[in-house]
Amino acid sequence: MILGYGSMALLIVIVVLITLSQIANIMVMGIDILENKQPSRMYVEAMKSGVRHSNVTLQSYLLSGNENLKNEIDNIWEKEIRSAKDSIDSLKIHWDGPENIILYEKLSRLGDRIQNKQKEVVNNAQFGGGDIGLSLYNYSGMEGDTIYDTNDLQNWIDDELSSQNSNSNPNGSLYAENLKSLNDEFDEKATLLYSNLEENSLATANKIFAARDRFVIVETFIVIIAIILCLILYRFARKQIKSSIATLQNEVKILSVGNIPENRAKTNDEFDIILEEIHTLSGNLANVKNFALEVGKGSFDSDISVFNNEGDIGTSLAEMRDSLKNVSEEARVRNWTNKGSAEFGDILRKYNNNISELSDHVITFMVNYLGANQGSIFIVDEDENGDHALHLTATYAYDRKKFLEKTIQAGQGLVGQVYLEKQSIYMKELPENYISITSGLGKATPKSIFIVPLIANETVYGVIEIGTFTQFTENERKFIEDVGENIASSVQSVKINERTNKLLEDSQEMTEQMRSQEEEMRQNMEELQATQEEMERSQKENNERLTAMEKSGMAYIEFSPDGEIITADKTFINLFGYNSVDEIKGRHHRIFVSNEYANSEDYQSFWGNLRAGKIQSGIFERFSKNGQKINIKGSYTILKNQNNEITKIIKFAFDVTDIYQKLETILKEKETLIQQLEDLEVKIQNAGKGSLDQLKAYQKEMKKSLIEKLQKNESDLKASLQEQKRDLGIS
Repeated sequence: MILGYGSMALLIVIVVLITLSQIANIMVMGIDILENKQPSRMYVEAMKSGVRHSNVTLQSYLLSGNENLKNEIDNIWEKEIRSAKDSIDSLKIHWDGPENIILYEKLSRLGDRIQNKQKEVVNNAQFGGGDIGLSLYNYSGMEGDTIYDTNDLQNWIDDELSSQNSNSNPNGSLYAENLKSLNDEFDEKATLLYSNLEENSLATANKIFAARDRFVIVETFIVIIAIILCLILYRFARKQIKSSIATLQNEVKILSVGNIPENRAKTNDEFDIILEEIHTLSGNLANVKNFALEVGKGSFDSDISVFNNEGDIGTSLAEMRDSLKNVSEEARVRNWTNKGSAEFGDILRKYNNNISELSDHVITFMVNYLGANQGSIFIVDEDENGDHALHLTATYAYDRKKFLEKTIQAGQGLVGQVYLEKQSIYMKELPENYISITSGLGKATPKSIFIVPLIANETVYGVIEIGTFTQFTENERKFIEDVGENIASSVQSVKINERTNKLLEDSQEMTEQMRSQEEEMRQNMEELQATQEEMERSQKENNERLTAMEKSGMAYIEFSPDGEIITADKTFINLFGYNSVDEIKGRHHRIFVSNEYANSEDYQSFWGNLRAGKIQSGIFERFSKNGQKINIKGSYTILKNQNNEITKIIKFAFDVTDIYQKLETILKEKETLIQQLEDLEVKIQNAGKGSLDQLKAYQKEMKKSLIEKLQKNESDLKASLQEQKRDLGIS
């Protein structure tokens, strides 16, 4: 059987060699035509066309005298004729026979003579004589705008130039006398060279056709012999192949029903190689069975190798095992995370009223759920100076709560650094004295520590620090960071609740104070008398009432430390006669004061004290948009950031213009009444007995008038105060 296969292989090799030889011979001749003979003919025709083009352009120049045509002639020789000659020079070495090369050399020299002669004609051309009338529309060989026979066109131009030469432009005969014979000779040689090359191409094509015919005959003979040999070999090999196929079929049939052959079969021929591969496949399938059983049991770390973990099936099964292992691990982590998040959410909802209690339960849960050994939680608060600091609110270590007190400034230690940078820190190598975890067995330093900022809405509300004797996994660190956001939100909520309660208590206390002040104001108004002492006391009480109104925050405006307006509420805008905050936003505070005061040292000192952090309060004289004077009772308060830098200056104020106007009126009337009383006393002292009764009656009338005026002033002042109370929302 091997001899038969060898004979068939030898026959195939012979056929292939003969076929390749014939094809190579045909390809060589075809390439010679395509890459040499055909391009050579094209370039010869291009040279001929280029020379003719230059002659036509020269004749146009001789007729018109257009200088641009001289340059065009040079371009034709350079771009058309010279380019064709360069291409022919590279192809002529492959031409058949020396006669074509000699003919081309003559043609090339003749082209050089034509070029030189054209230059001589151009130099000898004269213009200024009669004109030659030559129009292509008179050419009978032109159809529309198309000329089909360029040779006929050239002959027509020559004839026209000759017939008009005697009585027209003196340049008309230059071309015929100097170039016509050379051009005729050039056309003749170019046509001859083109014909020779065309004949060579036809000869080569005939050789290709002859080689093709021989190739068909030889291939037909070889195919007939091959068919006979194949029939002989077929009968010999059919019996052997049938037996081997039956053995293979039996082995494959066992595999096809899902069983694995126990023994290896043999055919003692070339099919033994296939049986060997089937035996290897059976072993790999047995490994697949064992692999599936192990995976079904959830054992993803078994060392069973299928197809040596190579190939499509081996790689796919190995990837499937790894994927199932990852899915199982991800499910375990996901369940662990969801369970922890749910339990942690219950803690946050249950203890959301007190920071200390919330911190205790949070850190206890975190340490126990993570299997850690120690944890601490720090909450951001303001110290006595208004600076932010981290206060230790809860600590838990080794299954017991620790009662410690500790305050860390921003940037101090790792906790302070985490607070400033808003980034977590995970340390695996700790100094021996960094943390001591106390247990019943003694003291030990944790192997790793994880410090996480508690951030909500880009604001750090605290820091949580957890240590363990092992190392935190990536999932555990992500869990801590995720719940850290929830802790921050809860801390924010608790602080807001505490702040709200504090504001509510302050508001209730302020309301009670204002009620007390209202009662005091009422009593002071009732006790107002016609004497100077009572007037002064009333004025003092009014000042106290203005102080109380200052605390109400009736009108509100914000300034930058440089005095530029940032924003203001509607009350402030309406008070000063503006339509919206956009009218004053970005402008300086000096728009509310007089020009004289704005340029004074007192005004510069006023803002210098504010930038130095000194609160300015009192009654201020200001001017509205239309220049109307306004008296306001207000206070300029300083706001600082965490670096103790002044960021804003806030002013709370309300309008006391009406009260001040009424107080000024009362004071003026008081001075008038006092002056009248003094005049009356002088008259009484100097009056005689006859007019004394009259003066006493006048004094009685004056006292009555004084009391009425005081009562009226008291009523007006009460009305103003009531109006202020209504504006402040005091019942």
